[in-house]
Amino acid sequence: MKVAAKMFNITPPVGLSIGGNVRADDKSRGIHDDLFCNTVYFENEDQEFLFLSFDLLCLMADQCDDIKKRISESTGISTKNIMVNATHTHSGPDTSEIFKTKRHDDAVAYLNNTFSMIAEEIKDIKLKACDCDVFCAVSDVYDLSFNRRLVMKDGSIVMNWNPVDPEDVKGTTGPIDPALTVFQCVCKSTSKVLAFMVNFTLHPAILVGKDWLYSRDYIHYLTIKLQEAYGSETVVWFSNGAEGNINHLNYKDHHQKRGFEEARRIGEKLAEYVKKSLFNKRLLPNKLKSVSSTVHLPYRQLSNEIIQNAKQLWDACGGVYPSLLDGVPDEVYAREILTLAQMDQDTLEVGIQGVMLGDVLFVNFPGEVFVEFALEVKRKAKAAHTVVVGLADGYVGYIPNQAAFEQGGYEIKTAQSSKLSETAGNVLVDEVLKLVGSF
Repeated sequence: MKVAAKMFNITPPVGLSIGGNVRADDKSRGIHDDLFCNTVYFENEDQEFLFLSFDLLCLMADQCDDIKKRISESTGISTKNIMVNATHTHSGPDTSEIFKTKRHDDAVAYLNNTFSMIAEEIKDIKLKACDCDVFCAVSDVYDLSFNRRLVMKDGSIVMNWNPVDPEDVKGTTGPIDPALTVFQCVCKSTSKVLAFMVNFTLHPAILVGKDWLYSRDYIHYLTIKLQEAYGSETVVWFSNGAEGNINHLNYKDHHQKRGFEEARRIGEKLAEYVKKSLFNKRLLPNKLKSVSSTVHLPYRQLSNEIIQNAKQLWDACGGVYPSLLDGVPDEVYAREILTLAQMDQDTLEVGIQGVMLGDVLFVNFPGEVFVEFALEVKRKAKAAHTVVVGLADGYVGYIPNQAAFEQGGYEIKTAQSSKLSETAGNVLVDEVLKLVGSF
């Protein structure tokens, strides 16, 4: 197996809006740590595949298609053999149209310049590929991530960022995905670690635009610790799993921090888990294959009553809404509903991919999917191990399970960030499993 890896600094100019929360004053004021696009290229016999991970809140489908096309023209790698994901940091630039009427012009310009730079500087990546041993290590981590949907003793559903008395909490609506999957690419001729690929399911929303500074959130500290141990040129590609209902907040710990100190704690601890997992790493067989397709996910239907209520609320607020650290103001939801009401489509077409690296299967989820769906794919997929890459090849918003629609809560509130029907997750799982069944 031949491997090449490159990292690109994609830190935006200060002054762009920060994505990940909704507040009137959302302009960035500085840089806590740089943002990156990390890439890992694999080649085996006549097969090749390129993974790109952007330190951004999300990338929409057309944006993913744009960078894939540019890289394909630059390198000759087919767009079907490229997977693009966002790490989902809530302290990066706001590059989408989520929770606003259109994309910010300065963010559009930023992405255009960033994509041009990457396409130019990645054109020699095939020439940089060297023979590598690719190892995989899998372990379970239970103390960093939590299902954020709490079930109270009175039967109500409360998000875990709300203050609660632990004695009043019955449990959570669902599980977490504890799997930490690590790939280590070691050059045979130099014995250097070219790259790590780390997949873990945890919202990078510890900071949420803390101090209006750009940051990779806990991924920054994860990367620093691994580069300190294995070399500053080691590329650390990171992907989230199905983190739609998973975050870092432990409702039992009222002393838990929310700022950079907490991001450091989680990132450095995750790095230690990565290093410990390598004691049980195994060499992957030299196998590489990919497949891709499209799936049509059904949109949510909006009643006339919902639309009229939204119009009344939006008109009443006069376009002025409160700023929140967590969650979204009702007034913004009203505007989102009015935007969705203008759409004349029943389904949304999204791309799905499957990649077999050795005997490990990668599949993409193009949004913030509930963890239950990832666990189902992992149970049913025919592979030694399965990695779910969330927020990959597009962003369709949240995909909650059917139970969540009955329970209520943040993720099912209708908006551009949650616009699909309650059956969308089942459709996605069925189509992904059908696609990768060809392996």
